[in-house]
Amino acid sequence: MARASYDVAVVGAGIIGCGCALELAGGGRSVVVLESSGVASDTSCRAMGHVGVYDDSPAQFSLSRFGVECWNSLAPDLPPEVDYVRRGALWIAADESEMADVEAKLGRYRAAGVEAHVVDGRELRRMEPQLAPDLPGALWVPGDIVLDAAEATRFLADRARSLGAELRIPSRVRSLTEDGPRLDDGRVVRAEFTVLAAGWRAPELLPGLDIRPRKGHIAMLAPPAGFVHHQLSEVGYVRGSQPGVADVISFSLQPRSSGRCLLGATRQYVGPSTEVDPTVIRRLLERARRFVPAIGDVPVERTWTGLRPAGARGVPYIGPVADHPRWILAAAHEGIGITTAIATGRLVTSIVAGTPPAIPLEPFRPGPEPGPG
Repeated sequence: MARASYDVAVVGAGIIGCGCALELAGGGRSVVVLESSGVASDTSCRAMGHVGVYDDSPAQFSLSRFGVECWNSLAPDLPPEVDYVRRGALWIAADESEMADVEAKLGRYRAAGVEAHVVDGRELRRMEPQLAPDLPGALWVPGDIVLDAAEATRFLADRARSLGAELRIPSRVRSLTEDGPRLDDGRVVRAEFTVLAAGWRAPELLPGLDIRPRKGHIAMLAPPAGFVHHQLSEVGYVRGSQPGVADVISFSLQPRSSGRCLLGATRQYVGPSTEVDPTVIRRLLERARRFVPAIGDVPVERTWTGLRPAGARGVPYIGPVADHPRWILAAAHEGIGITTAIATGRLVTSIVAGTPPAIPLEPFRPGPEPGPG
């Protein structure tokens, strides 16, 4: 039977909402998750699933490093379907000029205590024989992880439920009130705190919130066995993730335990459309051939798109909404939501509990713009 009221109502059952529900329930709070369609029904079921440390800003570095630590702490409990594998990542220089980016990245990682090593072209080809012979080197980060994002989200939801969280699906939230979320049927789900984890749809409930859907294309490839072994990304990938860059095609290739590989990554501001653009897929494959020439001979099994929730500041919003201290925003994670889901949940839990957070919250606090929807 549903409770009359809750400590926390979480709006959204993607990986961020489920990470928040898990941590809040684990902290002893009564929690209800409100979702209009299903667990992992949008962005979280369309992502590649790279869990790693990202260094395009100090704030993102801090949050993603914390996120990797959180996943590692949970790893012994993860079921096989989550497909959690520590493959390590290679951040590859496309030419000699980009080796300066590799060295700079090494300095940032080592300064923060993240294991990383520079490998030259010869070692790079030993690690990944399919890579182009003229690539000068890469940064090798052994601790990076690959997982199935949709299955990971379902695990977080199931674990939250086992700790007492209630999932109400389908429940479409129409607006936020000081007493809790108001549903389409007019009922208010009473809660002391409301966590808005609705991804790119968050502005529907907080008009003026500067989050936009950022479309990404993914191709699933069916290569021969052992085609690649590590998460592969070009070192310029991080630059392309900046919020002001409108149209990006960069190389990212991820092997999965199934034998398939996922190829990304593209970024476009084209509204909420999820239609696959064959021209973008062709450009993605062309970029990939610069790094893995034989990829042109690998069958493309299927393609799809997803919508990342991209904020204007380039870092997630985690914290109370201005003038509404009991509304907590957990959104705008763009491409790092899989990595930072549990970390975000722990930070939200510290806000609710009024305890010191594990990392400084100031870089992630929402601005004053949003108002009630």
